[in-house]
Amino acid sequence: MQVVASHVLNAFLLSVVLVLVLKRAAAPLGLIDFPNERKVHEGGVPVIGGIAMFCAFVLTSAMLDAVNGPVAALVGGAAVLVATGVVDDRVELGPKLKLVAQLVAAVMFVLGAGAVVRLGVLPGWGEASVIAVPFTLVFIVGLINAFNMFDGIDGLAGGAAASSLFWLAVVAAAHGRPELTVIMLLLAGIFGFLVFNFRHRWLDRATVFMGDAGSMMLGGAVAFFVVALSAEPAPAASFPALLWVCIVPVIDTVSLALRRMQDGRSPFSPDRNHLHHIVLATGRSPRGAAALITAVCFVLGGVGTAGAMAGVPDAVLIGGLGAVALGHTAFLVAMRARRRGERPVVRPTFAVVEGEQPGERGA
Repeated sequence: MQVVASHVLNAFLLSVVLVLVLKRAAAPLGLIDFPNERKVHEGGVPVIGGIAMFCAFVLTSAMLDAVNGPVAALVGGAAVLVATGVVDDRVELGPKLKLVAQLVAAVMFVLGAGAVVRLGVLPGWGEASVIAVPFTLVFIVGLINAFNMFDGIDGLAGGAAASSLFWLAVVAAAHGRPELTVIMLLLAGIFGFLVFNFRHRWLDRATVFMGDAGSMMLGGAVAFFVVALSAEPAPAASFPALLWVCIVPVIDTVSLALRRMQDGRSPFSPDRNHLHHIVLATGRSPRGAAALITAVCFVLGGVGTAGAMAGVPDAVLIGGLGAVALGHTAFLVAMRARRRGERPVVRPTFAVVEGEQPGERGA
């Protein structure tokens, strides 16, 4: 355990050092994020956090001699996502090209790890193994995009990913999966990046962004571990239980996509109706909004983990997820009514909250 702890510390320190080194190379590489009509932040900010985190993870995994089997699949798929994200951060790839790259990474995860989500028996389908592979690919690609779209204010995507990885590591450790536990701890170690990104007493704004490279890598990693821990032949927990650890980005993304399609727009079109925009509209600072949403992610992840360990039936866990989704909808409706001076009425629909707040970024 001491060896693992030292490597986690190495990952943390290495990610800090790599951020400092890569910040100097950001301008020559064209990896500077400037404010525009969709991004509200001060001045140009280096977008090298994702590269630093990936390199720190690979190097510390290699030092621990852990890059083999399923972990090699994780590294390979993550490399595709990071490379795609770097190009997108540089020249802004279209959504179709990004989607293809994400699907390639998802296939690498599934083939390399030899694991798919265990769906069991579904009404009308019987044994659900026939749809397990496509379902798993859709889930992985969806979660990659969820974390990518969740990266809107300083520290939010990193905080949400750290919360997910923590609870997944708890599940893995409790069910005798040390090989996965170690890798998740190493991934947690690379969050030395948050020293430069999460606003705190000595940092009034982010000096580095993780960019699409970082958010897609983290989303892919969380998806990989959810699949690995829920797969046959010895699942550590059910898929509904593990979905709790990442449910906030999932619900926010699904809600956004549906609302955009209701408006006749592409689900990938930008707007300022993300959960963090809505929380900012309540008057909270970007740091306060990121801390609040991350805390919600952590609490819900704990609920799912406790449910998995206590053997709560999947039907109850799925019902709880539905209640979380309803709460999200109620919050959106209440915020719209508040902005318009109306009495809030919750209906099974998705509200749109207009407007923006200073200090935010992303779309």
